[in-house]
Amino acid sequence: MLKKLLCLLLVFALTAAVLVGFDTVEAAAGTHPLEAMDEVLARFPRYIDTGKEHVPGTTFRYAIGSPSPWAGMFGGGVFHDSTVDAEVVNLINSSLLATNEFYQFGQHGVCTWEHDMEARTLTLTMQYDVFWHDGEPLTMNDLVYAYEVIIHPDYTGPRFNADARNVVGWEAYREGEADHIEGLVLSNDNKTLTMHFYEMSPSMLYFGPWTTPMPRHIFEGIPVAEMAESDAVRVNPIGWGPWIVENIVPGESVAFRRNENFVFGAPLIEHLVVERINSDFIPTAMEEGLFDFVFIFPTAYYEDYQNPTNYTYLGRPTGDYDYIAFRLGHWNDELGKNVYAPTRKMANVNLRRAMGFAVDEAELTETLFFGLRFPAASNMPPHHRALIDTSVPGFPYNPEEANRLLDEAGYIDIDGCGFRECPEGEKFVINFAFRQGPMEDVIVPFYIQSWAAVGLNVELWQGRTHEVLFLWDMLDFDADNDEIDIYHGGWSPGANPSPDGSWGHIWWNPSRYTSPEYDAIIDRIGSEATWDEAYMLDAYSAWQWYWYNNAPYYTTQWRISLRAVNNRVTNWDTRIEFEPLEFYNSEYGWHKIGLSADAPIR
Repeated sequence: MLKKLLCLLLVFALTAAVLVGFDTVEAAAGTHPLEAMDEVLARFPRYIDTGKEHVPGTTFRYAIGSPSPWAGMFGGGVFHDSTVDAEVVNLINSSLLATNEFYQFGQHGVCTWEHDMEARTLTLTMQYDVFWHDGEPLTMNDLVYAYEVIIHPDYTGPRFNADARNVVGWEAYREGEADHIEGLVLSNDNKTLTMHFYEMSPSMLYFGPWTTPMPRHIFEGIPVAEMAESDAVRVNPIGWGPWIVENIVPGESVAFRRNENFVFGAPLIEHLVVERINSDFIPTAMEEGLFDFVFIFPTAYYEDYQNPTNYTYLGRPTGDYDYIAFRLGHWNDELGKNVYAPTRKMANVNLRRAMGFAVDEAELTETLFFGLRFPAASNMPPHHRALIDTSVPGFPYNPEEANRLLDEAGYIDIDGCGFRECPEGEKFVINFAFRQGPMEDVIVPFYIQSWAAVGLNVELWQGRTHEVLFLWDMLDFDADNDEIDIYHGGWSPGANPSPDGSWGHIWWNPSRYTSPEYDAIIDRIGSEATWDEAYMLDAYSAWQWYWYNNAPYYTTQWRISLRAVNNRVTNWDTRIEFEPLEFYNSEYGWHKIGLSADAPIR
């Protein structure tokens, strides 16, 4: 029934998808989603080395798919809160540490590092001379300044989290009882920083501590409360990265020139233009040679563009995943924590779990994404596959179980209208918020009809999808708004596998869910005991089983991310892109990339 429904929806939406040929999905049938991902990834390279010479005087054209204008919080490195902004920020500024193949701190970045578990310290030492774009030397004092801003009570960004509160002395500094952060100790030459923590756990080596510097000499005269809206963030951002901002068209494009003093070597390419484009136009734009690179090629259009002649696909596993979150509480700014609200409409755990079982994510991924997405089998992202407990079943399509759970919880169709009433006998309507994006005209009705098939009356909030920044403002800051009951989102959790940075104590937790047991499991994952591998694996297993049994949210899809690279680009390495997992180092980066023609090949 659902397959027929989806096909009808596809016709009505007049999408470009063609429902033919799912060889990749069929080949992977019956396997765990992780194994299925590996089978598909083998089809795509991660590197391009054409051997062609670079043509001087060229401009690299870089497309970012986004349905709405960027927030444009590019300066300082600590204010942006979206993947799109972060992609631009990483061209300007970045972490002083690189990563290794296991997504842990590596030794090939600006800084080397060493840790002392007993002393609970992480020591970073600069191994290169680095300069800000305005020529001022960058020192570890600039990283200290980033912490001073993040911990300041007037800081308005999203990075005052458990990692910041793990630095010794943070509270005294935030309360104004100290004029410096006791746990951040600089050497006399400001080239070495020793960071003292209250607790030291293995997850900290996955980019747990903040390691992106902030130019003290630029921001020190700006009140912290005003920084996010300042010209230093939105108009004239500087960093130490390979590209220097020349011009910003707010929300739409950024023009750069190369940083001649980039620590790992000036880029061969002289100019770079990053431009926002609606994701629906990306395939045609690449086919017509309008761009050299697109960060994410929309998989919904892959079926019709499988064999390009002027560009190449590169594939990589991604930590990104989609989810359905249930609004279960709010953020209390005064207390600095999430507060669970048991009176919320979605507080019944059987209701939440039933909604997970009611949707056939396998059908959705097969039909719309042509084997490039997979039903998520865990709340752990797939790039941390070693931590995934494959015995956790996730929420595979099971309408019988969904109906059983709803019956057991007392959601019954009393009046014969086709929809269930709540246990108190009143009309029960669930308001569903969905962000604007590709294929929304198909995906939203598919979800709503899937839930209707088990008797749940779900309506699109305000009858439409919403621009993503508006939606996040409603969810994050309007604590008294109880109109939104559930919503669909996407997440880039980054290198640190600890859930505290996404679903834990901080305000970034989209569901606002918390409980004593939930918090205890997260604290256990962050404890020093996880230096023991068996203990760590058991803690992450407990986290996944708690998620399965309580469903404060459920993950819907894991992704393979496709990049499209024009055939004039030489020596492209997917590691130079913005990913929270990997940053600049001496082995790869923009200084290695070239263009073998005057314009993108058509």
